[in-house]
Amino acid sequence: MSDEDREIDIESDADDEDTQTFDSDDKRAHHNALERKRRDHIKDSFHSLRDCVPQDDQLKTDRSHRTNSSSKTSRAQILRQAAEYIIRMRDKTMQNDKHIQILKQQNEELHQQIKALQKSQGGKTGHSSTFIDGDEDYESYEEETVITSPPPKKKKTKS
Repeated sequence: MSDEDREIDIESDADDEDTQTFDSDDKRAHHNALERKRRDHIKDSFHSLRDCVPQDDQLKTDRSHRTNSSSKTSRAQILRQAAEYIIRMRDKTMQNDKHIQILKQQNEELHQQIKALQKSQGGKTGHSSTFIDGDEDYESYEEETVITSPPPKKKKTKS
């Protein structure tokens, strides 16, 4: 290769480097913008999660303290608090489901007692009494029959 050819080849390489540098700078700026947007989205998502998860009782009562404190909460703390909250809510839902089942069972037992009382008292008095299954409306006798339910359970206090 002659010196003249070498000079032309070097000049063309230099032009290519300028174009590559410009394209590389554009790509880098675009990548940086996308990365900044991604980080902002993650930051906003953490702030939304932090705001959705209730804090402890002390911070619930003092809103201004909660705002100042929660702004300093680390991402790891936000995730831990969210996980604990989800576990508490899952446990509470399971307890509520059990309580609903108990109430349904008690309701069914009371319906059975009402039917038995209606059947046993149906022929003894001149008054009519009707009970419609699944409906809460019924006419009662002049004498009031009281059926007591078990006392409510005491709530456990957290210590």
